[in-house]
Amino acid sequence: MASALTASSRIRLIEYGAPSLLDARHLDLAALDEVNQRWAKTLGLPSNPIRVETFDDGLVALRAEGVTGVVRVGGTDIEIAPKFLNAAHGSWQTVLWRILTVVEGGHVDENMTSAAQFDSLSMPDLLAEMFLASYSRGAARGLPRQYASHSATGTVLRGPIDLSRLSEWVARPWRVPYVADRLTDDTQLARLLRWAAARLAAVVLSPGRARALREIVSSLSHVGLHPPHYLDAQRITLGTQYQGLEGARVVGLLLLEGAGVHHASGDYSLSGFLWNSDTIYENYVFWLCRQAATKLGGHVTKSEITFATVESGRGAPLKTTPDVVFRDANQHPIAVTDSKYKVLGARPKAPDTYQILTAGHVLGCERVSLTYPTSVPTEPTVWNVISQLGGRDIELTALPLNLMSILEDTGHRGLVNTIYDWLVEGARAASGQPTTQ
Repeated sequence: MASALTASSRIRLIEYGAPSLLDARHLDLAALDEVNQRWAKTLGLPSNPIRVETFDDGLVALRAEGVTGVVRVGGTDIEIAPKFLNAAHGSWQTVLWRILTVVEGGHVDENMTSAAQFDSLSMPDLLAEMFLASYSRGAARGLPRQYASHSATGTVLRGPIDLSRLSEWVARPWRVPYVADRLTDDTQLARLLRWAAARLAAVVLSPGRARALREIVSSLSHVGLHPPHYLDAQRITLGTQYQGLEGARVVGLLLLEGAGVHHASGDYSLSGFLWNSDTIYENYVFWLCRQAATKLGGHVTKSEITFATVESGRGAPLKTTPDVVFRDANQHPIAVTDSKYKVLGARPKAPDTYQILTAGHVLGCERVSLTYPTSVPTEPTVWNVISQLGGRDIELTALPLNLMSILEDTGHRGLVNTIYDWLVEGARAASGQPTTQ
């Protein structure tokens, strides 16, 4: 267990790492309980993301499980590093940020992500930098406006008669009720940006960034306080002249998704955002595989596969859903992979092996793999699975992905190439071409 902490405004945890011990007087446990309940519900977790254990001597132990991100509990920030990144490396926040922007938003500011001075920033400050840079570029000519309907009355009819207010017309026939459209700045995008700026201002470490974010909030004081629903925010589109706001919109979506549909209320400030680490890794692997498949001229799918039907008796068909199925230009499956958010030992877990071998057998793929996250360079391990039923052998690969390599000049491309190289070997084997050793 980690040594006891002194009073601090920031607590750093590692997902599934050793608990951090601190004086219970330095943390609002009631606020932490509300944080736990809210995020467990929002992310659909089976238990609280921050496990709390209290001791008779006034100490409390905190351990993070299944999540990554940062939350504020009273006056304390709790920062959680994912287990698949090297928390001892000062740039793990940058790695996670780059993964998030690709997986969640598909928008990466290359000028920012290549700058070394951002490597040591916290997650909130990284997102704030992206937000501020995008807002500065995109809002130079003002924010997009839209027409909104409003009810009015007058002696001149300026729109369709409002039939729902006929009683008013009868009482005052010289004033005609109507519905008209007017151009307004109070759009879903503006409300999303105001809310995101206020949310980031509450969690960034830099006073300068907090001040810049509050200035944006002030400039948007004329728009609604509440952000749009997440599904409505996803449908926001930007015209050609406002493409510079795309980064700010993506950050707003990230924060809105983390906040969930029901926003926090009560006596405690619940600023911050968390993500399900397993989901982040699985989505990122799918993105990498899609890039590798496209490079090969194919594509990827994820769908349920029936691998056994009922011959007799009562029951239901047996089904499996592999994370990624690689298909060539003719829709034929050529390889299968599953993402495993686990630490790879000497061999994969038996259930994981059975699952991927079943998918390979049913789809007719001789090459299958399990991808594992690592934070150091690791060589793949390959097994030959022999068939005694007259079928073809299957090659099973434990494919490690060194996520810390995202910090290198090649960025995401290096990981895409790792999957592409494995995929190319499989395509050569399927076509009968000699493979490299």
